[in-house]
Amino acid sequence: MSQTERIFYIDRMIREHGGVSARQIYDKFEVSSRQAKRDIEYLRDRLDAPIVWSHRRLRYEYSETWNGLRFADETSFFAFSFLRAILDRYAYVPVVSEETTKLLKEKIGGRYISISDKVRYELPDMETIDGEAAFTMCQALLNKSALDISYIDAKGESSQRRIIPLRLINYAGKWYCIAFDSKSMELRTFSISRMDNVRAAGGLSASAESSRALSKGKQSSENLPKGAPNFPIPSDDVIESYISSSYGIFKGEVLGIATLRFFGGAARAIRIQQWHKDQIIDPVPDATDPDAIDLSLPVHDWTEILGRALRCGANCEVLGPPEFRRLWQEEIKKMAERANKK
Repeated sequence: MSQTERIFYIDRMIREHGGVSARQIYDKFEVSSRQAKRDIEYLRDRLDAPIVWSHRRLRYEYSETWNGLRFADETSFFAFSFLRAILDRYAYVPVVSEETTKLLKEKIGGRYISISDKVRYELPDMETIDGEAAFTMCQALLNKSALDISYIDAKGESSQRRIIPLRLINYAGKWYCIAFDSKSMELRTFSISRMDNVRAAGGLSASAESSRALSKGKQSSENLPKGAPNFPIPSDDVIESYISSSYGIFKGEVLGIATLRFFGGAARAIRIQQWHKDQIIDPVPDATDPDAIDLSLPVHDWTEILGRALRCGANCEVLGPPEFRRLWQEEIKKMAERANKK
């Protein structure tokens, strides 16, 4: 049993039952009487709990109302249990050390450790990241240093890139790296699953000298001396603006406002989801389906939202704009033709 669990037990017993004896502590946790008293001293001296010995009742009590741990006992243990369950799934946290899991297990302690064994995270579309690649990217984030990568774009074309990773984002189960790209000398979004051979770029890093490059305009990546700090790294505000201006992380200007109508179970699910911070959900007066709703939101890329619409099958109808509705109809037609092939 961890000391944390014993401390919370002592506090809970005093608050709920008026007091606790040393015997109750060492009987429950099978520790020595001296250890039980050290736990009480820790609660009094380190956490400033007003704990005193009652000679009349032969137990430890609070001399005044104290709620310092009231909302931190089981809530904390349950929170740590969820964290441990997440760590058990490598896809969610690709860089995990044995020391981390050991410390977390010690922190939870006792019977609460079983909670983490009963919590499961199962997202079938979650991409994994190679552990070495994730570690290398984290080092680059920490040091604002450059990486050399091999990258395959959406068209299947391969290229060699030099980037400075600035953010790692998991969106809809897929991992992305927001990075400054030496080829375009701009911020770019890279799908990590399309990266290969991720490695440190021989000491190339960002520094205060990068501001000089801004005044000189764009530079060709071929002219970047290896090891020289020539990347004009954007500020945090610029990076965050780049991310927030995207639908999800798919960069681009707004193409239009999409409106989708959902029915049945899909409608009930969409009511409690947020696809976009500026979305609007309106009820639909439909006597045949009282759950029907319309979802309207700005869209930067028809491809992603088309996939979401098709995922709901017959429980979703694309209402507009016309170009988006045509894409939806064309995709359904292709699906029907494939389904009817013999």
